[in-house]
Amino acid sequence: MKKSWNEKWFGHVTVIIKGRLIEPFLNQAVREGIEIWDVKRINEQKIECAIMLRDVKALKPLLKKTECRVHFKDRYGLPFVLQRLMSRSGIVIGILLAFAIIFILSNMVWAININGADPKVEQEIQSILKKKHIHVGSLEFLLPSLNSIETELSSQLNKVTWVGVSKHGTTYRIDVVQKELPKKEKETGPRDLVATKEGTIQRVYVEKGQSMVEPDQVVQKGDTLVSGTIGKTEDPGFVSAKGKVIAETWYHSTTEVPLDTSYQTYTGSTYTKHQLTLFGWDAPLWGLKSKPFDKYKKEVNRKKLHFLFWDLPISYKKTEYREYDKTSRPLTETEALTIGKTDAKNHLLAGLPEGSKVINEKVRTKRIKDGKLMLTIFFTVHEDIAEPRSFLPKERKKEIEKKNEEEEESQ
Repeated sequence: MKKSWNEKWFGHVTVIIKGRLIEPFLNQAVREGIEIWDVKRINEQKIECAIMLRDVKALKPLLKKTECRVHFKDRYGLPFVLQRLMSRSGIVIGILLAFAIIFILSNMVWAININGADPKVEQEIQSILKKKHIHVGSLEFLLPSLNSIETELSSQLNKVTWVGVSKHGTTYRIDVVQKELPKKEKETGPRDLVATKEGTIQRVYVEKGQSMVEPDQVVQKGDTLVSGTIGKTEDPGFVSAKGKVIAETWYHSTTEVPLDTSYQTYTGSTYTKHQLTLFGWDAPLWGLKSKPFDKYKKEVNRKKLHFLFWDLPISYKKTEYREYDKTSRPLTETEALTIGKTDAKNHLLAGLPEGSKVINEKVRTKRIKDGKLMLTIFFTVHEDIAEPRSFLPKERKKEIEKKNEEEEESQ
């Protein structure tokens, strides 16, 4: 017979069969499905062969029938290896402990590198990470995801404009871009300050240049507010005009507010599942409920497990369920009006220069359509309407000379 393909896994033995009826023994064994191979005749009443370990018990009745005896010569395969190992329990325990230690060390955070932060910000980052249990020695698969860490750091660090978190092996790398102090303004050439839009002048603050407008004066877009030309008309000087010109401007906005709104509120109840994933199959460790709440949002955090430099086909999966209630809230027309005015005002100010103020608001039209309050609102705003516009001194001198000549001719 041919050698069995699984003999190494299930084990086989080499035996010596002795007796007068060797051939009947072999024929009967084949008829009963006993796998025998590598048959070698030693003499007329003795043969050597290999038999699967699972078929050894089936030999006993055959040996009685054929008046043969068996002698076990060698043993091969995984069952015998395990048997020998179990007889040496100290070695087995040592090997298992070694693998366990290597596995833990392979999934442990060995270093956290913070780049681009000054000592004070670095200390703040370390404090935040410590509260999230992220430190040297923590197990990587129990930590939050990289996106969660980035979000947590970005929300708590006021002196930072950008935070990036990455992982390289057992090392976490945190790159930080801090907010820079305002740079000194570069020296610019001669320029005027002109109006960006129509408005009525309220206040003028001039640091450099000469004011060309007065309070309550109506200006159009492009009018000169602060001139970069100073001194006498016969011998003018030129500077880079600087200042603020606050004017009253006007806007209208349309907005709509649903009269029946629904929103979600978290109850504070959470449920966490811990699982091991092997080749796409999830094995539960803790938390067996399939649907812990009627209404919930879940967040899945999956971490690969490592052994030395290799990624294992096993990952740790943590699923967190957060219960919420869905509530419907009807609004009265007065409540919807207040919300609409506030939203429209905030939206308007978001697109205006810093320091702009709404000094008056008036609802022009309001109507209810399809369950929504439709509003048209008129706003009066005080804002800085000045923006710089460069000019060439030579051309400005020509304009002044031409103006002087025209004044002389008219006299």
